[in-house]
Amino acid sequence: MKYAVLSSRLLLGLIFFVFGMNTILNFLHMPYPAGDALIWYGIMAAHSWMSFTAIIMIVAGLLLLVGRFVPLALALLAPIIVNILLYHALLWPHGFIPAVVVTLLEVILLIAYHRSFAPLFVPDPPISTPKP
Repeated sequence: MKYAVLSSRLLLGLIFFVFGMNTILNFLHMPYPAGDALIWYGIMAAHSWMSFTAIIMIVAGLLLLVGRFVPLALALLAPIIVNILLYHALLWPHGFIPAVVVTLLEVILLIAYHRSFAPLFVPDPPISTPKP
């Protein structure tokens, strides 16, 4: 299990670091989608949403590669992965298999780091305030 978690962390970190850098530097020259997917991508790129997402992907990818603040990196990547899944499921199905692979890697890491997310599910957490 230790090697599965390590390889999942490194692979997910590498994927998001490389594709985040590609969004900014455009060194892989990926094909543009067609139809509604192209319109959606054009709107997101024109309003710098893709650049913002790329920076989050780079930071989270680096955190995963280094192995520090992994739960934070997983929390940052979760909404991006949901958007990737929905984009490929609803608009452009050509990249659906890599989207599922990324989702499975995220789920493996969420299971491995489940103790870090346990406090999020406490129904009435105590409030900690600084003492005077």
